[in-house]
Amino acid sequence: MQSSNRDSRKASLINTKQAALQSAQRFLPLLFIWGAEWIFNAVIDFAIYWRDLDWLKTAAFVTALIASFVQVWSLRKSAGASDAEREEAAAHPLLIVVPGLLLIGAVVFLEAIEAVSPLFAPLLRAFLLAVGFVQAGLMLGRGLIYVGLWLFALTIVMGLWYLGYSSVILEGMGGIALVVSGLMLRSGKA
Repeated sequence: MQSSNRDSRKASLINTKQAALQSAQRFLPLLFIWGAEWIFNAVIDFAIYWRDLDWLKTAAFVTALIASFVQVWSLRKSAGASDAEREEAAAHPLLIVVPGLLLIGAVVFLEAIEAVSPLFAPLLRAFLLAVGFVQAGLMLGRGLIYVGLWLFALTIVMGLWYLGYSSVILEGMGGIALVVSGLMLRSGKA
C-alpha cells in the first residue's frame, strides 16, 4: 500500500513538472530576448570606456521591451479560442510572472529615484534574477536551481571583491544565464 501511494505521488509530481515545463515553453522567447539585452548591455558597459554609447543601452532596453510586449500579446491571442481555455488562461502561469514584474518595477523605480547606488544596482538586479531562477527551479527542475545558486554566489563574490566590475560581469553572466536557462527549458533538461 505504501509503495503504491509513493508511486502515485511520484507520478503526480512528474505529471505536474511536465505540465509546468509545457506551460513554460511559451515564455522561452522572453528569456532569449532579455538574455540578449543583458549581454548587449554588458558589452556596451565594457565599450563605454572608449566611447559614449549609453544611448545604445536605452535603445536595447526599448527594443527588448517592445519585443516582450509583442510576445506577450501573441501569447494572449493564442491563449483562448474557447471559454474553457480562457478560464485556464486566467489561472495561467502568466499570473506567476506578474509578481516578478512588480518586483522588477520596484527595482527600476528604486534605481530611478537613486535610492540604490549605481554601484549596487547591478548586485540588486543579479540577486533578483538569482532568486527568480531558484523559484522557477522549484517548479521546473534542479538545473535552474543550480543556475540561480551559481549566480547568487557570483553576485556575492562580485560585491565583496570586484564591485567596480559588477555591472559588466553580472549583466553579462545574468544574460548568459537567461539564455542557458531558455536552452535548458527548450531541451527539457532543466
